[in-house]
Amino acid sequence: MDLKGNALIGQSGGPSPVINASLVGAIEAARDIAEIETFYGALHGLDGVLNERMIDLFREDPDVVAAIGRTPSAALGTSRLKPKDADLQRVFEVFQAHNIRYFFYIGGNDSQLTCHKISELAKQSDWEMRVIGVPKTIDNDLEITDNCPGFGSAARYAAAATSFVGRDAEAFANIEVVEIMGRNAGWVTGATQVPRKRDIDPPHLVYLPEFEVDMSQMVADAQAAYKEFGYLVVAVSEGLKFEKADSADEQTRLDEFGHERLGGVASDLAAFLEKEVGVRARWDRLGNLQRCFAYCTSAADREEGYAVGRDAVRRACNGETDVMITIQRKTSRPYTFECETTSLLSVADQTKVVPREMMNEAGNGIADAFVEYAEPLMGGETVCLDAEVPSFQRFQKHMATPVLAEYVRPK
Repeated sequence: MDLKGNALIGQSGGPSPVINASLVGAIEAARDIAEIETFYGALHGLDGVLNERMIDLFREDPDVVAAIGRTPSAALGTSRLKPKDADLQRVFEVFQAHNIRYFFYIGGNDSQLTCHKISELAKQSDWEMRVIGVPKTIDNDLEITDNCPGFGSAARYAAAATSFVGRDAEAFANIEVVEIMGRNAGWVTGATQVPRKRDIDPPHLVYLPEFEVDMSQMVADAQAAYKEFGYLVVAVSEGLKFEKADSADEQTRLDEFGHERLGGVASDLAAFLEKEVGVRARWDRLGNLQRCFAYCTSAADREEGYAVGRDAVRRACNGETDVMITIQRKTSRPYTFECETTSLLSVADQTKVVPREMMNEAGNGIADAFVEYAEPLMGGETVCLDAEVPSFQRFQKHMATPVLAEYVRPK
């Protein structure tokens, strides 16, 4: 059944090098669909929806839109807002006021949960609409889908940065600890070892948050690796966990979704290893560059990002709702994939972790299965930028006219 009206898309959570490819895929698909009269973009995710800060994406220059698809981070602005019941009711008021019949949200597991809640409200109301989640996360921790757009490029950057800083550590015969994003899933950290061709190449030790680390065994591994290679590079996830750790002494900081805000493990671990191994240790935290370093965007990752955005719009206009677009790998070499769907509830607030069989027996490095999985997503041609120091495009932002009273969020 045809459903005519307006569409709205938003970006949520931590950005990625290809989140805008998904946005552009959706915009370009929507231009060819008669049922979508106006396609709005929410500025800063749900914050923009609640406050009616939306722009008309169909009025943007198509050449600018295409260029934004090669731009890192979130062109619409992002948000980590966790909606309350009152927020969700306000969202529906905005939908009705602006005749929004299609809603697309690009994000990770928390964003898919938000999508599911909105979809459930739609089913309970007399407002017919279709809600589809578009996968995005460099952490690669969404269930069901083979991988998440953003992971391949972030993994490529982390691997390159670890390899480069390893040369510095080798020159000084130092220990180097590299901290990589990953609260509960160590996909990006594990990927730092994918390009390793020889035992002497960095990183020599890799520790993921899925597996608790015995500190005495870590020291023994570090001492052995340093003795063999004359330097040592250790890659660790920010969510690294030690056996028998005294969590009572740890200060916990929570983000808007109740997750622990992490960071700082590299500096502490470097100091610990320097003392135990007796060699100067330095550390680096890759930080936000993992989410936006466009020079390391892989062609496969960008293709996936564009495809899931385009597929979301097509499926919504064909009647699908309450689903997230998934990527199903067909072949690894060459890498090919197809877009499919899964229910939002199957991925909402779930975390896909690195399985034990993808780690080596000692738990301090990856196995061949990890390489076979990740390498096709990281390798291949790098997406080229037009200049050595690029100047990125921005939307002109033709704003929608607010029609509701100003919204004040409940405390």
